[in-house]
Amino acid sequence: MARKKQPSLWWRFFKLLSVLALFICVLAAGNLFYLDRTITKTFEGRRWSVPAQVYAQPLELFTGIELSQEELVRELNRLGYQSKQTLDVPGTYKRSGNRLLAHLRGFEFVDGYRESLQLSASFAGNTLTALSTNDTPEVIVQLEPTAIGSFFPSHGADRVILPPEQIPQLLRDGLKLVEDRNFDHHHGFDLRGILRALIVNIRAGETQQGGSTLTQQLVKSYFLDNRRTYTRKLRELAMAIILEARFEKNDLLDAYINEIYLGQDGQRAIHGFGLGSQFYFNKPLTELDTHEIALLLTVIRGPSYYNPWRAPERVRERRDRIISTLQEGGLIDAAVATRAKRQSLALAGKVRPRSAYYPAFMDLVRRQLKSSYPAKSLATEGLRIFTTLKPHIQERIQTSATQTLAQLEVTTPLTRPAAPDAKDSVGLQIAALVTQSQTGDVLALLGGRSGGGYNRALKASRPIGSLIKPAVYLTALERPDYHLATPIQDSQVSLPQPNGETWTPSNFDNKENGEVPLVRALADSLNLATVQLGLQVGVEEIAQRLRDLVYEFKPNPYPSLLLGGISMNVLQVGELYGNFASGGFHTAPNAVIAVLDESNTPISRYPLKTAQSIDSEANEQLVEAMRVAMLRGTGRQSRLSGRGVAGKTGTSNDFRDSWFAGFDASTLAVVWIGHDDNRPTGLTGSSGAMRVWDGFMKASRVTPLSVPLRTDPADSAAGLAIRELEYLTGFVTNPTCTPDYLRVSLPLPVGATLQQKPGCPESRREGQRLGERLKRWFRPQ
Repeated sequence: MARKKQPSLWWRFFKLLSVLALFICVLAAGNLFYLDRTITKTFEGRRWSVPAQVYAQPLELFTGIELSQEELVRELNRLGYQSKQTLDVPGTYKRSGNRLLAHLRGFEFVDGYRESLQLSASFAGNTLTALSTNDTPEVIVQLEPTAIGSFFPSHGADRVILPPEQIPQLLRDGLKLVEDRNFDHHHGFDLRGILRALIVNIRAGETQQGGSTLTQQLVKSYFLDNRRTYTRKLRELAMAIILEARFEKNDLLDAYINEIYLGQDGQRAIHGFGLGSQFYFNKPLTELDTHEIALLLTVIRGPSYYNPWRAPERVRERRDRIISTLQEGGLIDAAVATRAKRQSLALAGKVRPRSAYYPAFMDLVRRQLKSSYPAKSLATEGLRIFTTLKPHIQERIQTSATQTLAQLEVTTPLTRPAAPDAKDSVGLQIAALVTQSQTGDVLALLGGRSGGGYNRALKASRPIGSLIKPAVYLTALERPDYHLATPIQDSQVSLPQPNGETWTPSNFDNKENGEVPLVRALADSLNLATVQLGLQVGVEEIAQRLRDLVYEFKPNPYPSLLLGGISMNVLQVGELYGNFASGGFHTAPNAVIAVLDESNTPISRYPLKTAQSIDSEANEQLVEAMRVAMLRGTGRQSRLSGRGVAGKTGTSNDFRDSWFAGFDASTLAVVWIGHDDNRPTGLTGSSGAMRVWDGFMKASRVTPLSVPLRTDPADSAAGLAIRELEYLTGFVTNPTCTPDYLRVSLPLPVGATLQQKPGCPESRREGQRLGERLKRWFRPQ
């Protein structure tokens, strides 16, 4: 039987090669199918990870507000408005004598969209006297709020998504002319473009044109990483072809404009022309001039190489070449090109102001939103968060902090930086909080000297010293047997401790003052009198009172509590003093007003939450005592001591922490100064933190606390009546027998048992009659 012929070796190799080719084709087809499904599904929705945008409070203008024309100009400049003679486009303003005219931008506020409008504001000195929009008188007008930050994801990408109608036609056409001239005709890649770019670059001796199409650049930015491998390049090419096959050219161009990488701001990556316009020019893309659009087109080629702050000459040279290209392509005429080349780079600043992102305040916003919005939602869902921050208030506290710390480091040796290799080689640090007294709205928050880094305002708990004393005295004043004239013994006290030691506190000057009125004990911050009072009232009761006034704060009822032997952060101190500044109501510090979703629909509002926490008459006495502290006591060195303000200093052991909390009728501010390594500063509350508060309040126009009008001690229907006391003794007195600097007018309970100053008549009129009798007695007969 004949044998069956065996296949040749060549035939077997051909079959193997065919199977392998088929396998590769199937694999490639499967990969292309997978890429097609992935790209199509992802790109159809085109749901970028859009970080939540955070806004400050808008400046509200109304007739009678204390606001100078110069201050309004500064606010408009902060918003990126340009000074021009013609106001034909939004985002412009001009001065005309005592009037300021502006073309306000349209903006989507919490309560709806406001169209752009013409504003006219007239001023007389520091007061806005007349207000109108579109020639119609107005009661109140809001400027659009400043964007103060965003919650970009861990990879750092931040962007502002623009709808097609907000993209200038010059940008669309300029992108195609400069980056991809055959964009409207190719299918994802352009061989002629690659060859043209190669020739141009060889002639120029540098890379002036790229060979990648806009679609390939979009794929690289949107779908792929930055690895330079042949596999990634082939994948990029395949994905570009798929995108071109599946989607319209305009959709691809819009996506590119919203996606392309344009620079780096610290850890934040700037993506898209919408955010790029804000980053480089501090104004919307729709308001950019020709030279500014040309600069953004310049940056595309290499945001690091063409960084306008680092290489302005290099950037200007390429910008001007692009302007020439726009002219040659017929997008602009010769006059526009010439005018554009004459312009400077016109950047938002010589160095990009990262501090404008208010990191300490943003931490507080994040903390407040944490329970309602996961981090992923804040980083990806395009939320718009409206907050309580007022940038001009933030600038004032930052300026006062910077100037004061620099002065202190010159005059006070212990405030200077330690050795370079020490843990704390920076020098003094600071934390500060500013709130609206009646609402608890946080107007400014300072987490450190530089603005960024470790947030001391929220995270650094430090001993508060005498800042605790108002809580001790309040607990007493809420009892019927205590008032501001109640005598307290300022004398030595010794208390045995559980560890066998004896606690023997002393006054700051190591002296004893004997019997003093309660108001003086608080105003002069007398330690011994405070301990005596605290022991009478009860340490446990005072600790419980603190728990009522500062939510989520649980102090231990040790005697050292009476002198501030507890640690708090600036936010907690602000919550404590907010009870006093608001008239006896608890209003926790609040940073968020409302949250809108990506369609501008409000999804969360944060209304005022307040509850009465202190009896009004007890709080009135306490606030008056703190006002006396500024006039006669530890705050008397303040430049604002006679301006209707109240406050309290605090100094921890060995001068390690300098504190001050003070308020007027509208604003509460808390300041801490110290070293991060806890070494002494040599500063008291008045010589350190109070100076920062002084500088801030002096720039903020003090609104004096109202003076109580109840003056008749015989009116049994009144709870309190104003009485004149001698500050040192608490005796009832009057101007005929006690000079002004030793006399205080205080609200005291009607019917309170008071001691008359010996030899002093009960009323001024009686004193005057006595004086006349004495004159007649000594008159020569």
